[in-house]
Amino acid sequence: MKGDVTADKISSVTLNLVKSTLEGTLNGENTAKLMSLTLDEASVWNVTGTSYLTDLTDADATLSNIIDNGNTIYYDASSSANSWLGGNTIALSGGGQLVPA
Repeated sequence: MKGDVTADKISSVTLNLVKSTLEGTLNGENTAKLMSLTLDEASVWNVTGTSYLTDLTDADATLSNIIDNGNTIYYDASSSANSWLGGNTIALSGGGQLVPA
């Protein structure tokens, strides 16, 4: 799949990728009520711009299936779904970061 996923302040988006590739930003304008992403071990997210997630679940705890291209991904540190991230800022392999918001 290729393209940016956007939503307005009253809309929620839940993406569950299974053996899939997504190329684009998620909630780049930070307008969605909720933006949730789940990646299985065989899926890849090729990030093309700053993205804002409410929930991030990744079967690959090393996050090597997120190709960040130097972009920042913000996640909701208060969401229980993100407790595995420990509220930490995590450096990604392409120079970008996973940052609590």
